[in-house]
Amino acid sequence: MNAKKRSRVAQAARLLSPHLTGRDVLEIACGTADFSLAAAETARSVTAIDLDDCRLSPAVRSGGSVCFQRMDAAALSFPDGSFDTAVLYNALGHLTAILPAVLSEALRVLRPGGALIVCSSFSLDKTAMEEHFLPLLSERGLPFSRREEGPFRILGIFR
Repeated sequence: MNAKKRSRVAQAARLLSPHLTGRDVLEIACGTADFSLAAAETARSVTAIDLDDCRLSPAVRSGGSVCFQRMDAAALSFPDGSFDTAVLYNALGHLTAILPAVLSEALRVLRPGGALIVCSSFSLDKTAMEEHFLPLLSERGLPFSRREEGPFRILGIFR
């Protein structure tokens, strides 16, 4: 990972640290899983899922602090209430066709008091958030928090 990307991922993990530190974290549609690696520095456990592992960071591939599993974000195989925090980091733009199922599954695997955090810094992701994800939250009557921090737009949906 280049220095600029590492810095951005570290910044995102710092911004989300209240939802990561000492928690069981799931990163959905993890891609490289670089965010998962950053989260693992403070989380109790980190599980990263994606449909394939073709982009997966070598540091995750070699085992260690992040457990990677091939899995469909719209059909998670985890039991209800498995995680404290679920994170979609720059992933919304890749999930627009299945967002309703992804949202349902993410909320299902959260423990009571858990949080689904959506953190976007790419324009593709921010567009998907505005055009698809926020209307979905509104349609389902789900309250959320929203904030902008530097390049990041962050949504929190709490169980």
